[in-house]
Amino acid sequence: MALLDIISYAGGNDEIVTRSEIEDFNSKSQLIVNESQEALFYKDGKALDLFSAGKYSLSTGNFPILRKLVGLAFGGKTPFTCYVYFINKVNVLDIMWGTDSPIALEDPKYRILVNVRANGTLGFRIVDSRKFVVKCVAQLPEFTTNDIKKNIKGVLMAHIKNAISKTIIRNNVSVLEISTMLVDLSKEIQTEINKEIENEYGIELVQFYLNNVSAPESDLNVLKETREKQMRTMSDIDLEAYKTERMGQAMARSRQAQGYTYQEERKFDVLEDAASNSGVSGSVMNATMGVGMGLGVGSGVGQMMKDTLNEEKKAEAPKSGVKCNKCGATITGNAKFCPECGSPVVREKFCTNCGTKLEPGTKFCPECGTKQE
Repeated sequence: MALLDIISYAGGNDEIVTRSEIEDFNSKSQLIVNESQEALFYKDGKALDLFSAGKYSLSTGNFPILRKLVGLAFGGKTPFTCYVYFINKVNVLDIMWGTDSPIALEDPKYRILVNVRANGTLGFRIVDSRKFVVKCVAQLPEFTTNDIKKNIKGVLMAHIKNAISKTIIRNNVSVLEISTMLVDLSKEIQTEINKEIENEYGIELVQFYLNNVSAPESDLNVLKETREKQMRTMSDIDLEAYKTERMGQAMARSRQAQGYTYQEERKFDVLEDAASNSGVSGSVMNATMGVGMGLGVGSGVGQMMKDTLNEEKKAEAPKSGVKCNKCGATITGNAKFCPECGSPVVREKFCTNCGTKLEPGTKFCPECGTKQE
């Protein structure tokens, strides 16, 4: 074959990768790479120097990798043989895709296993020419858009299925609701797929659309039945909550009409329980209630019962005989430190008014509101 001075390619956009028919070069040859193209030199089965758009002379400065293999050929005008692949880096759009088999996944909302199919369109571009030629083109003399539709779709399909499953589960989207979220899901799936394919094949998706996600009628019926059961259950819960709320409102109106509050009713319940108990406190309580009822003093009775209960609580508050928190020794009197180990004594605190047990640091009694010292 004759030595040619110009190496270039001006094919159509349908040809994504084309191998130049010219294989014999010398140091006088010129390489012309058009816009949206890259040129990759191959020799002895190895991908060597890569060139972007521009005009290049085949010199040692421009071909550092090839120079090592050719040796001193560039010193004179010795011919050498290699392949040149021209890679078209335009966006390849509107490629139809569809899952070749169902995607088995668990519906994230209703926990039912369903078989999902999907279809749509995608577009991609080559971002790493060397990796794309090595992984996808190999020794083919050309790689067209038809080859992409036959080969690249198959390569992408495993990634598409995996990305669809991950995205549906991550977003907690039921198959019954997915048709309303196709645009948002498409963007997430595109991002998920690009994480994998750029590194592996040197390409990236520039567009990805889910046109439809469907499941068999039998699977959809099971999902719908499960959803209806859940809705009925939630309706029963909501009805009970509504009944409880209305009952509470009715009782509140009743108390208001009788002139007392819920808090006062709870205090009366406590006093009634105390009065029903046997023993001294019960006798005292019953006697106090009897006197109050005999005198016909409404609010006075309540106050007397409250005072009596407070006295009982005060009597129950311990004043001595606490245990040391550190060594367990019994501490009598009002000692502030343990006589055995010297640790500070932690005593329980009670309200100075009603005798209610208080948490450490409490400034006001939660029962009667009295400020504590």
